[in-house]
Amino acid sequence: MPITLHLILLFLAQITALLGGFMLGMFVHEASEALLPDILQVKEVVFIVFGMVPAALALLVKDYVFRNLITALCPKCGGRSKYRASRKEKAILCGYKKVPITYHCQECGYVHRTRIYSSSSANHH
Repeated sequence: MPITLHLILLFLAQITALLGGFMLGMFVHEASEALLPDILQVKEVVFIVFGMVPAALALLVKDYVFRNLITALCPKCGGRSKYRASRKEKAILCGYKKVPITYHCQECGYVHRTRIYSSSSANHH
């Protein structure tokens, strides 16, 4: 698929993973509420354990899928081009510079730089 379509699907998958993971976790809590110990009934604990943790796990799964399984087409050769989130790299003179989302072709080695920056600043390989 073209890089633009990949980015659109990536954005939609990000929202779906975040909301879906959160709602699924809350559904699991509601379905098993009677069986859970008291500590897992506290609002703050429920929010973190059954809301935020499943949402974060869903985002990790989405990231893996879009990085390794659902790839874009290389604009140069049409080969498999893997998504790489924006990140910070050490600048030549000093500090760090922000690098936008890039796509790395597994066939010809071409690196396509988009003009889009993701919210993640982790260095993914």
